[in-house]
Amino acid sequence: MATSLLLFLILLSLSSSAVASSATPLLTAANTLSNSGYLSMALTLQLAASAGLNFDSPTATIFAPSDTAFFQSGPPSLPLLRYHISPRRFSVKTLPYLHRGTKIQTLLPNYSLTVTSTPAVEGYSSVNDVRVDPNSVLDDGSVIIYAVDRFFNLTFLEAEEAPAPAPIAGISGQPHRPFGSVADLLRSKGCSIMAAFLDAQLIGFNRKTALTVFAAVDDAVEDYARNSSDYSEIFRQHVVPRLLTWQDLVALDDGTMLPTFEEEFMIHVIKMGDVPVLNDVPVADQDLYQSRFLVVHGVNHLLTSQKQMVRQEEDPVGDQEDGGAGFTDGFVANVADQINPQGFDDYH
Repeated sequence: MATSLLLFLILLSLSSSAVASSATPLLTAANTLSNSGYLSMALTLQLAASAGLNFDSPTATIFAPSDTAFFQSGPPSLPLLRYHISPRRFSVKTLPYLHRGTKIQTLLPNYSLTVTSTPAVEGYSSVNDVRVDPNSVLDDGSVIIYAVDRFFNLTFLEAEEAPAPAPIAGISGQPHRPFGSVADLLRSKGCSIMAAFLDAQLIGFNRKTALTVFAAVDDAVEDYARNSSDYSEIFRQHVVPRLLTWQDLVALDDGTMLPTFEEEFMIHVIKMGDVPVLNDVPVADQDLYQSRFLVVHGVNHLLTSQKQMVRQEEDPVGDQEDGGAGFTDGFVANVADQINPQGFDDYH
């Protein structure tokens, strides 16, 4: 399970310069969604862009499932994500007037969406029997995003329709949740934003790797997010490429520096009595989750470095014309240098 999280971190750590220019509409959409309450879809689009999702069309319509849909169903496969993107732009003046049965082309070859209701007849718009919010989340003239309550089903068929295309090998019509139990636990502890990252998995990885996540509560993340929209940077700063149970943390020497998946961001460890303190933040909840390859601890504040605190004081949010760092700023150019391919056994 932790192996797919490792791949997720590596993809999030790709430098923005390495992302093809054709992915720019996805990153623009991700930035808007992250600031509009659709964090899970934003993370998924960012990951897909980093993974090289083809996006040749200058226009697009994106149907964005809510965070609740991700919570209930889990992250989409890459084919299912493509099924939620059309290379054509359907404006708020066009989509409501499409006739029932109209086919909408998607980025998934041979798969189309179907208009199933219209405001003129049913009083609302729906696609594949999923209601579509009539107000767009984003419309920049090229890309338009609509909110939907749940994921579209790849196997959707209206009456009298021909059979659906042959199933895609290894891909079901609905998402799955490889980190579902961990994410659900974190949500119950007030860490739903960190949980969204664990739920935002597209594909797996072939080797097992040990990881430790320090999960910050939502209030702490949201306080920082007012100065920076780069949620992925926050997450990378809170994941260590090493398995550290509570006993392991307590056994660390004062002054130990732990590398993270954020370039040059280190976690400084000291102890106050029997409590490990990370960058001046005590560990609040020990061993929230523990397996052979993943451990999660809870913290009530972000592990903000001294350098970052100085930068925030020098650059208050009111002085930032762009509202803070971009969604893709600060990506690590090469995470592999921080990873021990032997499973980190030499850390112990």
